[in-house]
Amino acid sequence: MTSATFGGLIPMELAAFYLAHCLADPDFYDTAQRWDDSASRFTRAGAEPPVGWQRSEQGLWVLQLPPDHRLPEQGWKVHVSTGLDHAEEVLDVVWDHCVERRIAFKFLRSRQVLQLTNAKYADRGSSGKFCTIYPDSAEELSGVLTELGEALDGRPGPYVLSDLRWRTGPLFVRYGAFQHHTCRGRNGEPVPALTDPRTGQLVPDTRGPAFRVPPWVEPPPFLAEAMAARNNDAGTFPYQVQKALHFSNAGGVYLATDPDTGRSVVLKEARPLAGLDTDGVDAVARLRHEHAILDRLAGLAVVPRVLGDFTCWEHHFLVQEHIEGETLTQAAAGRHPYITPEPSAREIAEFAAWAVEVVGKVRAALSAIHSRGVVVGDVHPSNILLRPDGSVVLVDFELALPIGAADRPTLGAPGFVPPEGCTGPAIDHYGLAATALWVFVSVAPVLQTGNPGKSELFLRVLVDRFGVPEPFVAGLRRDLRPQHQHETSGTTVDHRNHPVLQALGDPKPEDWPQLRRSIAEGILAAATPQRSDRLFPGDVEQFRTGGFNIAHGAAGVLLALAEAGLPPDPEHVDWLIRAVKRWEAPQPGFYDGLHGIAYVLDRLGHRVPALAVLDRAMDLMDAQPPLAGLHSGLAGIGLNLLYFGTADADCRRRALTIAERLADTVRTGTLRPDRPTAAGLMYGSTGVALFFLHCFRATSDPEFLDLAWAALHRDLADCETGPGGTLQVREQHRLMPHLGIGTAGMAPVLGELLRQRDDARLAHAYERIRHTCRAESGIFPGLFTGHAGVLASLAATGSRPALDDPAVRTHLHRLSWYAEIRHGRLLFPGEQLYRFSTDLATGAAGVLLALTAVFDGRHDFLPFLPADTAAPRQTQTCDPAGTTRGKERR
Repeated sequence: MTSATFGGLIPMELAAFYLAHCLADPDFYDTAQRWDDSASRFTRAGAEPPVGWQRSEQGLWVLQLPPDHRLPEQGWKVHVSTGLDHAEEVLDVVWDHCVERRIAFKFLRSRQVLQLTNAKYADRGSSGKFCTIYPDSAEELSGVLTELGEALDGRPGPYVLSDLRWRTGPLFVRYGAFQHHTCRGRNGEPVPALTDPRTGQLVPDTRGPAFRVPPWVEPPPFLAEAMAARNNDAGTFPYQVQKALHFSNAGGVYLATDPDTGRSVVLKEARPLAGLDTDGVDAVARLRHEHAILDRLAGLAVVPRVLGDFTCWEHHFLVQEHIEGETLTQAAAGRHPYITPEPSAREIAEFAAWAVEVVGKVRAALSAIHSRGVVVGDVHPSNILLRPDGSVVLVDFELALPIGAADRPTLGAPGFVPPEGCTGPAIDHYGLAATALWVFVSVAPVLQTGNPGKSELFLRVLVDRFGVPEPFVAGLRRDLRPQHQHETSGTTVDHRNHPVLQALGDPKPEDWPQLRRSIAEGILAAATPQRSDRLFPGDVEQFRTGGFNIAHGAAGVLLALAEAGLPPDPEHVDWLIRAVKRWEAPQPGFYDGLHGIAYVLDRLGHRVPALAVLDRAMDLMDAQPPLAGLHSGLAGIGLNLLYFGTADADCRRRALTIAERLADTVRTGTLRPDRPTAAGLMYGSTGVALFFLHCFRATSDPEFLDLAWAALHRDLADCETGPGGTLQVREQHRLMPHLGIGTAGMAPVLGELLRQRDDARLAHAYERIRHTCRAESGIFPGLFTGHAGVLASLAATGSRPALDDPAVRTHLHRLSWYAEIRHGRLLFPGEQLYRFSTDLATGAAGVLLALTAVFDGRHDFLPFLPADTAAPRQTQTCDPAGTTRGKERR
């Protein structure tokens, strides 16, 4: 079982998505649109459009529209695929064809962008698309497929998984949106949308790794042959697939059964011209290379045996021995002592001894592989298997190199890729040293990659907290710092001696002004008022939902500064007021939309623009029916209307109407998290309970306490016992203790309800959650998904000064591991830890709010916390089954 407390490796697909936002800026996440790829731009990308045509840029695409042309809302579109070597000539053919026939089209702007979108961990649903053509009619579609298909016949290109292939060439077709519209996706987030003509409603325009036709669409007759060919071309697959172990744009990895022998095998798939590495090598070439390497290593017990290979349809497969056991990722997560609050000295010592032993076995395995003249090139915990008998096996040799090669791996897991100049066996030694660090401190490899000076900080953790022998640590130090590596003064700060970092890691009450000033200065120094898309750099989410809202945008940063006692810059407030007016596709919600911005503007003393934003938010609700929760849904909207309702009877009436609507979902048992398995404050029923508590405060109606009680029990039903008696939310394979999704966000609301009535079950859950918050939870520092949120919950629900609580001090010490000093200012990395963030949900603004809970005793570190109900304690009116017996609301 993988616990969020320990974390595990970040899934490579998610890592790649964040890494794509690291191209344009060395310090902060930014859109790839700002990436300087000018050296590889296609000639046509900068060319003047034909006479009368309109040229525009849409992210990484260049759009060309014929004179007086407007794209239809949706329809059949054609995608043109290409390999890197033929891209320029393919673009010339497409350009000439579309211009001559006055058909709208777009194309990726550069060779580097094309390589990025076809990379191993690129989105499988959109990979392969180089040009997109927008026919106006079925007749025009037929002409494009026929004429352009003949012109490009024989040109190689990767298969576009979301589309239907036209014959055997590089053209693919699907029905989808032409213009940008969004609706709510499965997880509540805005996704591309189509209009269902049967209902007039927007529905998701699914762009997954499979061809699908919307149910109301009848494919034109000339596509029938291609659709039949797709259904018949799969051929006979020679193995029975049991389950998929991993997916990437290069192909899948599957556990399968050999029908002839009944033996379990592992199938590794490779797609032609897809899954490119930084040298442009595709998955098929790497699979053949891996086959050759494993043949060279045949007979070693520390690598899997090759059992064969085959090709089915267009995909290539390598058949390998199935190794019984678990990855080091899984093994370490299940054993790590700090997944529990306050582990014993014995538990820590036993784990350290186990980890040192495993690292020694991996080192011996690498020595055996090196003796065959091979460097693995991709050593990290998920590529190390532990058999039931404790022996180790290394897997995944597609990046392996001859031992004397001067080359370096062209791919690799973030945090485990050696520094420049590291070659030969030193590549594997670095990967093993980073793996050893990871086993003890899962965030260490990525953090010390960004700042090599931090390696010493984490090596001392191994000695001081785990009692690891000094000779073992000395070996890791040697492998992490190859002789060629020279640290630069700009990235090496001694974390043990810097006064601000010392103040964060082991603070005294009088250190708060210094910490507050340093964090605020770091935030303000990063501001970009000259940009229109975002004011403060934050999570990549701001490029999808807008850089204006509370969670990831300017509103949240301004709110955090104000709540910490630091008046925002008037220029920044004016920026937000102007920006929200030009927001073309806003959401209505509190943390992701207009209601939250209205709240912040009003809190900052700008009532007139706040009311204007509020009016716009109310107009939007009918067009975009919201979800239930606090982050994006009715609970957050209702809380904001109650806030404005203290001076506006209509807002109060609307809030209570929302309360009745949510009450119906409680009574009928249909209240669910806004995202699957997302119980907690932001997306679960806890946010709804918070709203009901505020309704009780506003009306003194005790049924709202009944409703809050039922909503909290609904979220607790999605919790389970974790290591050490913790109580956490199950989200797929992880246990979540966090403030946003998880149990830490439940504690303040549970505490408020318990002030109003006795409930033994809720009281027991409350104490278990408080116990959970004492563990060193999370792999990120942020408020919604990391240490800052757990810290804030623990501090806000405590019965003594926060700095007197050892667990609070432990969380502060962990926060200091993440912190960086730049020009004397504190910065904190955001999600995935690759770049800094200043936003409220993931970055420095959220850390600032958490510290107000610690140093200022702020229970209201987030809006509407606590509910502050002032009515006397009520008698419980709920039966054991959780159904309310209160009077029906009129």
